[in-house]
Amino acid sequence: MLDEKMMNYKDSLYSELAKIGKSLSSDRRLEIMDLLTQGPKTVESIANNTGLSIANTSRHLQILREGNLVKRTKDKNYVVYALASSKIIELVYLLRDVGEDQLSAIKQIQDDYNESENVYTLTLEQAFEKMQNQNVELLDVRPKDEYDAGHIDRAKNIPIDDLESEVKRIPKDKDIIVYCRGHLCAYTNQATHILNQSGRKAYSLNESYYDWKKYIEAK
Repeated sequence: MLDEKMMNYKDSLYSELAKIGKSLSSDRRLEIMDLLTQGPKTVESIANNTGLSIANTSRHLQILREGNLVKRTKDKNYVVYALASSKIIELVYLLRDVGEDQLSAIKQIQDDYNESENVYTLTLEQAFEKMQNQNVELLDVRPKDEYDAGHIDRAKNIPIDDLESEVKRIPKDKDIIVYCRGHLCAYTNQATHILNQSGRKAYSLNESYYDWKKYIEAK
């Protein structure tokens, strides 16, 4: 049987570790963390992207700070948040992958959405093979700050909010591969649908820049 000192030691460690579990126990906080994998963002930007109020966003960020999952800095009149380390980025993507493996509903939701948008989807391998052909254009539909923080080589940036007004910039004589923030982002299919409706031949790559880097590193 464990003595009191050993029990206190064990209980203290699990109590601290549980702070991370608490931080992750909200769909909204998971969404915020996924958003921050794309790069640092202000409270206002996070609120705008998630549809939360500034007050609710700040409360969720405070809980994430208590678990030491995010850090914040000041930029003039703005507070900027980022994930606390590269390990936290890996944790977000690992949690996503475990969810897709263990929760059948996630895969079903993704498949249903792909079907409803009536788009062609590509795997990382298929996209890589297609990009060996110069008659292919890669389109990143994330906001400019996320694109500037890191993007796939050769990718051009037209944020999803600007795509319909900028669609004339996209050639009709090339295949278009569209990507955004990854599996949990709906923008890729939306953008692909817009492009196909405008007479382009577009493919949806529901993978992130992080996923692409991992794929290239493993080749």
